[in-house]
Amino acid sequence: MLKRCEGCGKYFGTDSDDQEFCASCLESEVTGLKHIKDPAEQRFIIARNLVYENPNISPENLVNQMREKNIDMTIKEVMGYVRQGRLTLKNADPNNFCEDCGKRILSGRKCPSCTKKFEEVIKGAFSEVEKRVEEKPKKAKGMFSHNSK
Repeated sequence: MLKRCEGCGKYFGTDSDDQEFCASCLESEVTGLKHIKDPAEQRFIIARNLVYENPNISPENLVNQMREKNIDMTIKEVMGYVRQGRLTLKNADPNNFCEDCGKRILSGRKCPSCTKKFEEVIKGAFSEVEKRVEEKPKKAKGMFSHNSK
């Protein structure tokens, strides 16, 4: 749908009835992002605008440009937007990044350090279950017990 920007008066395309400002006004100091209350959504809009301005940007460069604007964003967040379909990055394959920390990996879903952390959590949970099983009483008590007198 074509709408007129309330900030500068130019026409812009949008899929949302709620969007009142064009991409340049969303980022400008005049209107800012004050009309958007959620800080995560504000960060996303700025990232999206950077992608529009630089269609061949890599996830790493997007994060660096966000940091230059004093906005904290991780590769994990960027790749989350890609997986959700909110961002389209030509240079990003969602399978090339650890889904926990966002580091670039050659294969799999997690980098070696996140894989190790995950394995430690699983081993800890498994040993806890083993302890509980060993602590259970050998003789059953109650209404359905064969040993009731």
